[in-house]
Amino acid sequence: MTDDSGMSVISDTTLRQNLAATPTLSAWVSANAGSGKTHVLARRVIRLLLRGARPSAILCLTYTKAASAEMSNRIFRTLGEWVRLDDAGLAGRIAELEGREAEPHQLIRARRLFATALETPGGLKIQTIHAFCEAVLHRFPLEANIPGHFSVLDDQKATELLAEARRQLMSTQSFENDPDLAAAVTEALDTGGEAGFDKLLQGLYARRRDYMAFDARARTPQAAEALIRDALGLLPQENEASLVETAWPLDALPVDYIRAVFDFARLGQIIDQGL
Repeated sequence: MTDDSGMSVISDTTLRQNLAATPTLSAWVSANAGSGKTHVLARRVIRLLLRGARPSAILCLTYTKAASAEMSNRIFRTLGEWVRLDDAGLAGRIAELEGREAEPHQLIRARRLFATALETPGGLKIQTIHAFCEAVLHRFPLEANIPGHFSVLDDQKATELLAEARRQLMSTQSFENDPDLAAAVTEALDTGGEAGFDKLLQGLYARRRDYMAFDARARTPQAAEALIRDALGLLPQENEASLVETAWPLDALPVDYIRAVFDFARLGQIIDQGL
């Protein structure tokens, strides 16, 4: 942009972006989506490289793979363009980036950056937070107390493993070896049906850490009952009968009406069995 006198005018946003991209400054950038955060980070990386920083010493972390790929593409696109520019064009790009006239040695270094970044072992470290944490764990498995050959469990693999666990759970051999398990599964199926049973398994898997913590504390039936009462907010003297009485007093409906409802339900079951 230019003003009435023909002089170049730089917007406040551009000035702030250039300031945030200055390698010698520590900056915290907070902005809405699409406002240019990736642009600022890419410029900062390029300016670091232009000032002699080793590509392997630069780490950029993003939340998503898409953002990581976009940032990497922008950096390599810019460095690739610099290789094809003549001296005047390259000097203009560097001056716009640095805010001052380019020096001769910067032109030479700028033309080498594309090849340097490509030849760096492992490339530029622009990755998601999850990928970075996984790489750290692979390097220090003993310190993290995990197997060195571990792999990350994605959603698809978790679904496949849960389906396999369900198949093994429902097998005849599993029921024969554990009658209590068979009785529990049967009761769950009778109560919630197959869809409800699947939701139960998914819920147990999603909160498996909570279940393991509960299992570690509920070593006896009495301990398990105390934990459940505490979670539900039940008083020591409350039991099933008192809760039913509180929720549905016997005098709320005539006894004859309640009996008629149960008789009608029982008649329906008999008719279904006859059909």
